[in-house]
Amino acid sequence: MEPIIRLQRLHAGQREIVSNRKRFNILNCGRRFGKTSLAERLILDVAANGYPVGYWSPTYKDLYEVWNSCKHRFLPAIVKKDEQVKQLVFNTGGKIDFWSLEQPDSGRGRKYKRIIVDEAEKAKKFNEAWQNTILPTLMDFKGDAWVLSTPKFGQTFFKTLFKLGKAGRKDWASFNLSTYQNPFIDQDEIEAMRQTMDELSFRCEILAEDVSVANNPFAYAFDKDRHITAVEYNSLYPVVLSFDFNVDPITCIAVQHIEGCIKVIKEFYLRNSDIYQLTDAILTAFPKAVFTVTGDATGANRSALTQGNYGYYDVVQRRLNLGRQQMRQPAVNPSIRDTRVLVNSLLQNYCVQIDPSCEWLIKDLQYVEVDGDGDIIKDRANDLRKADLLDCFRYYCNTNHRDWVRLF
Repeated sequence: MEPIIRLQRLHAGQREIVSNRKRFNILNCGRRFGKTSLAERLILDVAANGYPVGYWSPTYKDLYEVWNSCKHRFLPAIVKKDEQVKQLVFNTGGKIDFWSLEQPDSGRGRKYKRIIVDEAEKAKKFNEAWQNTILPTLMDFKGDAWVLSTPKFGQTFFKTLFKLGKAGRKDWASFNLSTYQNPFIDQDEIEAMRQTMDELSFRCEILAEDVSVANNPFAYAFDKDRHITAVEYNSLYPVVLSFDFNVDPITCIAVQHIEGCIKVIKEFYLRNSDIYQLTDAILTAFPKAVFTVTGDATGANRSALTQGNYGYYDVVQRRLNLGRQQMRQPAVNPSIRDTRVLVNSLLQNYCVQIDPSCEWLIKDLQYVEVDGDGDIIKDRANDLRKADLLDCFRYYCNTNHRDWVRLF
C-alpha cells in the first residue's frame, strides 16, 4: 500500500504557476502568497519519483521551519532522516538536501533533478551562490529551477532573473502574484495592513511590485515639516531610554508615548565618553523620571570598558536604580529590513514628534541610506553615515511598537 502524504491543496494562483512552468521559474510574490507550501509540493513531486532535490534558504533559521515541516509531512514515505546534514531519503530512493545560503558554496558538487531557492532576496550572496554552485547542480539530470521570493526595494539579482522570464527568454518563466491572490488569507487582514504600512512598503511586500526608492534612504517616509516640532517632557508619563553602545560616540534617545503619539524628547550623543557619564547625563536631565530601557542587544555582553567587566545594561540598571521589569532590551538585534518597514510605517501613519534639539537623530533620518542588500550604509568617519541615533530609534520602535505592522 502506497504511503499517504497530505499537503495543503494548491490555490488558483499556485495552480496557474504550475500549469505554465518552464525549466527556470522565477516567482515574485507578496508576503504569505503561499511560496513555501508550493515549494513543499514541488519537492514531493520529484523526490517521490526517485530523484534528488536541493532546497536553499537564506539562513539556518529560515531553513529550520521548512525542514521541520517537511520531515513531518513526508514522514510516511521517509526511510532515513539525518538531522545533522539536513537530508531526507524517500522509500523511492529520492532525497531532499536542505542548504543555507549563508555559505554560497553550500551544495557544491551535488546533482539535482529540481532545485528550489526560497526567499532569495534575503540571501546576501545569492548571485554568487546561483552562478557558482546552484546552477551547475542541474546539469546531470537536466533539472529545473524554482526561485521564490518577496521583492526588496531597488535593483537586485533576483529581479535580474525575473526580467529574463518577462523578456521571453527560452526556458524561462516569471510570475508576479500578490498576497491578495492567496484565498486562505483574510482579505480584511490585508486591507488592515494597507492602513498601517507606508505606501511603498505595502506595494513592495504585499503587492510584490518593483519599487525603487531614489537614493535609497532608510527613512523615506520622514518629513521634516511634519515630524519635527517642539516636544516637552511630561513628568506624569514614563521615559523610554533606547541605547546604542558604540565606543565613540555612545548614544541614547529619551522617548515618551503619550495619548497615541511617539514623542522623542531628548537625545544623548557623547563623544570620548563612557556609560557612566551617559547615565549621569540622563539622571541630570530626568532626575525623578520613571524609566524603561531598551536598545542594542550587545549591551548585555560583558565589556572591558566597564568597572568590574559588567555589561552595559548591568551598569544602566544599577546606576538608574531600575527593577528587572524595567529592562526590556532584546536578546538579539532586529533585522534592518523589518525595522525599516516598521519605522516608515509609523512615520507615515502614526503620530511621531521629534524635538528640534535631537539634531543627530534628525540628520540620520534625513541622510542615512541602505545598500542594495538593504543594509544600512555606515561610515564611522562620516558623521552623516554613522546611524547611531537611527539605531536607537529603530530599537525603540521594535521593542515598543513592533505589532503596529505584522507582516503575517
